[in-house]
Amino acid sequence: MASQRITITVPESIGAIVRKRARLEKKPVSRVFGEAIEETERKRIEDLMAEGYREASALNKELAEEALAAVREVLPPD
Repeated sequence: MASQRITITVPESIGAIVRKRARLEKKPVSRVFGEAIEETERKRIEDLMAEGYREASALNKELAEEALAAVREVLPPD
């Protein structure tokens, strides 16, 4: 995978957390940051998808109710 150098500045507390995690997981600090960003992006996309599904669900319910009303007009009652 191609890589790109990016310089960032973080609070000391974040730096300490990331360095500790990198040491415990035996990974470079850059990978710890990269994985955190990837997880954040994955969560953002999942949230957008969930919102889209909720919106589609509401539309589908509305369309189903309209279709049911139309069917009731055409079919004789039981």
